[in-house]
Amino acid sequence: MSLEDLTARARIRDAAIKLFTERGMEKTSILDIAEAAGVSGGLIRHHFGSKDGLREACDQYVYDELLKFKMEALEKGSADAGFLPTFDARQLLLRRYLGRAMVDGSAAAARQFAEGVDETEAYFRAAGLGGPDPRGTAAALVAMTGGLFVFHGPMADVLGETPNTHEATLRIMAAAGHLLTHPLAGTELLDKAREALSNLDSRERNEDG
Repeated sequence: MSLEDLTARARIRDAAIKLFTERGMEKTSILDIAEAAGVSGGLIRHHFGSKDGLREACDQYVYDELLKFKMEALEKGSADAGFLPTFDARQLLLRRYLGRAMVDGSAAAARQFAEGVDETEAYFRAAGLGGPDPRGTAAALVAMTGGLFVFHGPMADVLGETPNTHEATLRIMAAAGHLLTHPLAGTELLDKAREALSNLDSRERNEDG
C-alpha cells in the first residue's frame, strides 16, 4: 500500500469518526464521509468495503487509541504522583465517539465498557469498596464517568466554558468529584432502594414458583 493510500485511509477514518460522533452512523452516508475526507465514495469502498466495515475500523482504532492513552496515563501517574492527564480535543472526540458508538450498538464500545466495569469491580473488591453489590456499583460509576464525556459539549456550554478543551474537562471532572465525595442522599434512601429491590426479587421468585 502506498503512502498516498495510507494517508487517504487515515483521512477517511478521521472524517468518519467525526461525523459518526456528531450525527450517528445511521444519519451519516458514505457520500458525507467522502466529501469531508476529500475523496470519492469508491475509494472508501476500496479501503473499507462498506459503511459497516468503515465503522468497524473506526471502532477498533478508537478502542486502541484510548487504551494507549490509558496505559500512558497509568505509567506517568505511577512515576509522578502529581501527574494529571491532559484531555485534549482529540481525546475528547474519541471518548465522545465511544459513547455514541455504545448507543449505536458497537461491539467494540460494548467491549471497552465491559472491560472498564471488570477493572473497576476488581479494584472495589480488593479495596473493600462498592457496597453489597460491587459490580453494580462499578457499572454505575463507569457509565456516569463515561457520560461526562458524551455530554461534554452541552455541559461546557451551560458552564460558559469552551467545549473540547482541557480547562472545560477539568471543571466538569471537579464538579463530578464533588458529587462523589459529597453525596446528596443519605444512607436511608439507599437502604429503601435495596429493600424495594429485594422485595421485587422475592415477588418474582414466588410468581415463578
